[in-house]
Parts: sequence; C-alpha cells; structure tokens
Amino acid sequence: MLAELRQSPFLDDLTPADRRVVPLLLTLPIGVIAALLAAVIAGLAVFVAFAVFGGGVAAVERLMEMISQGKAPSGLTEIAFVLTLLAVVNGAMALAFVGAAALLHHRRLMSYLTAAPRFRWRLLLLGLGLFAATIGPLLLASAALDPKAPGAPILAISPDLGGRLVYVAVVVMLLLIAAAAEELVFRGWLIKIVGAWFPDPRAVLVISGLLFSAIHFDPNLDAFLVRLAMGVGLAWMTLRLGGIEFAVGAHAANNIVILLFVQPMALKPEAPHAFPPETLVIAPLMLAGYVALAEIAARWAPLRRWTRLAAT
Repeated sequence: MLAELRQSPFLDDLTPADRRVVPLLLTLPIGVIAALLAAVIAGLAVFVAFAVFGGGVAAVERLMEMISQGKAPSGLTEIAFVLTLLAVVNGAMALAFVGAAALLHHRRLMSYLTAAPRFRWRLLLLGLGLFAATIGPLLLASAALDPKAPGAPILAISPDLGGRLVYVAVVVMLLLIAAAAEELVFRGWLIKIVGAWFPDPRAVLVISGLLFSAIHFDPNLDAFLVRLAMGVGLAWMTLRLGGIEFAVGAHAANNIVILLFVQPMALKPEAPHAFPPETLVIAPLMLAGYVALAEIAARWAPLRRWTRLAAT
C-alpha cells in the first residue's frame, strides 16, 4: 500500500521551490503573528455575539471566568460558548497561518486542502459516516466497560428531547469546524512541508504524526501514543485520498462521538497517571482502523463514484 502513498496526488504539485528555506523560516513568525491577530478578532466577534444574543456582557464575563478557572462547562449555553470560541478562534488562526504560508510559498490556499479542483464535501461526509459506523461503536463499548465512565453527556445535558437535539446540532457543527482547522494545519500545510523535504511517505507519516501529538503537550505517555496513532492515520487518509476532506470527517466524528456519548467536555488537562499497558494494543488497532477506512474509501468502486474520487 505504500506504493499508492508514493503516488499521492496531494504531493504531486511539490516542486524544488517548496524546499526554499527563507519562506519556511518566515512562515513561522509571520504565520504566528497573523494567527494571533485572527484569534483576537475572532474572539471579540464571539464575545459580542454572545453578549448580544446570549444574555449580555455580564453573562459573557461569567463564561470567561468559568474558562479562566478551568471549570468544566455543564449547561447548554456554557458548552455552546466554549465550543463556539474553540471553533471560531481555531478556524480563524488556521486560515490566517496557512494563508500566510500560501502567500510566502506562492501557493493557492486550496492546494493545502485538496488536490481536486474543488473541495469534496461528499468525501468529508463519507469520513464522518464511516468512522461513526465502524470505530464509533468501539469507543462506546470501551466507555460501557469502564466502571469509572461518567455516562453519556447527551443524557445529562437536558431532560427533554428538544434540548438534546440542540446539543447534537451544536456539537456536530462546531466540532466539524474545529476538526477542519486542525486538519488544515497538521495534514494540509504540515504534510506539504514535510513531503517537500522527505519524499518517502513513511517519513511524512511519522514526522507529521509526532508533531501532531507533541503539540498537545499532554504529560501522559498513553495519550501521546494514541494521538500519534491518530495523527499517522489521518496523514495516511490525506495522502491516500489526495486531500484532507476524509480526514476532517473522521477527526470530527471521533470528537463528536466522545462529546455526545463518552465523556463531557473538560477545560483542564488530564492529570499525570501511570501508563496503562493496554495502550500498546489500542494504539496500533486505532491506526489499523484509520488505514482500513481510507482503503475502503479508496478501493470500493461505489464509494469512489459517489465521492467522485475516481475523477481526482
């Protein structure tokens, strides 16, 4: 299967110009400054929107105090505010950073998303659905077998069906945006950079996966290995399918299943703990699942036709 990765259309447009050192060195400071400015503007927009439509300035101040103290959001308004802030700010930062990189490398921004002429929304939906239907039940089973599991957040968020449906809509929409922001940076921009310097796809997979896991700054080795497996798997999807669309769907589905059915949102990082040995089994199985999903999408003719992958 590595042969298909070596022929990935996502890396076909790389040229010696992509290995220029000066644009790469300038991308970090300029991209970070652009991202921080975008974060400030996006954050202010969220504050104003919630102040106008969510209860006034005092309500927003209480929400910000909750975030500063690291308290877990519990009500629908609190969760909607945190998710909106996460999605809008991260989305703005990702667009600003990758947009700066595109200008410095004289590239189209779209080239960091897909090798296709346009963004393939059906491929994103396929990643979302396939992950939810295959790996999603495994996440639910692991939560059901855990005696310390807190219970499904969707059941605790509201006693009535209407509140739960609003929670589902908020989680799905905003986590899709947040996942797209991460994929644009870590699978779109980063894979292009690593692929320009290291043409071997194994190097692209490992380096991008390591950086994706390391940037979360989690002190626990099991979390690092799980994110490494996830990062490598999402990079495989991007190379195999010629764009980040499928990876966005799978990444979002993972977060959506967790926030709906596995555990509630937490603002504090997980405390250091002993290494659970079962991680050595779970992480490789997770990676195998991600690779299998990409291969199903790439090889199954009906799916290739529906997603228009065959025309890429």
